[in-house]
Amino acid sequence: MKYGTKKRTLSREKKLSILVALFASFVGAGVNMNGSLARGSGVGPSGVAEPSSSGIAPKPLTGDNKRGEGLYNASCVVCHGPGATGGIGPRLAGNPVLSNEQAFWKTVYEGRHVMPPLKGAVTEQQMADIQAWLKTLP
Repeated sequence: MKYGTKKRTLSREKKLSILVALFASFVGAGVNMNGSLARGSGVGPSGVAEPSSSGIAPKPLTGDNKRGEGLYNASCVVCHGPGATGGIGPRLAGNPVLSNEQAFWKTVYEGRHVMPPLKGAVTEQQMADIQAWLKTLP
C-alpha cells in the first residue's frame, strides 16, 4: 500500500465528540446581540433575562430578523448549514417547528438528539431574533 492511500474513518462517537466541541466553541460561551461570543451573565446584553423559570416557552418576544441572521451565522450555521438548509442538524428553513412555539422553545432549551440544550447559553431575545430570521426563509 502506498503511503497516504489508506482511508481513515472516524467512529460515530468520535464524530459526535468533535461536533459537540465545535458547537460548544460557538454557542457554549453565549452570543452577544452583535454576533460576537461572550460569557453569559444570566442577563442578556440588552438586559433581557435568561429563559423563564418554567424552562419551556418564554414570554412572547418580537424578534429582529436582521440581528437573527448574524446570530444564526455566529452559532447555528455549524450544524444547520448556510441558509438553514440542513447539515448535521435538520433543515430549519421552512420547518414547521418554527410555527409551533412550544415545540421550538422546548427543542432550544432542552436539546434534541445531538443538539445540546441551549438554556442559559443564549438569551430569549437572541433566540427570538434567530427564530424571526428563520421564519423569513422559504
